[in-house]
Amino acid sequence: MEMSKEVLSAVSHSYELATYSTPELRGLFNDWISAIEQETLEFLKDKSTVDPVDVAEHVRLRQDSVIFILGKLAREGKIRMKATGARQESTNRCL
Repeated sequence: MEMSKEVLSAVSHSYELATYSTPELRGLFNDWISAIEQETLEFLKDKSTVDPVDVAEHVRLRQDSVIFILGKLAREGKIRMKATGARQESTNRCL
């Protein structure tokens, strides 16, 4: 799990490297990402507003990794995201 977290936090670099990896490794990475996306969607279900920090704690990933996943889910139309102005607490919220 720890190795997977590191891979995701460097996801842009991982995608670049994916062109050199084997089909088996790309498949395993895609399976893992899909599982994290499903876990994230399940966590978001029936919630109107969620802070990425809460999602990160739930899926046991760093906040920047979760923001990447949330962005991907939003681009795919699976969730809606919204940013709010700076506050004392976290400034990014997701719907």
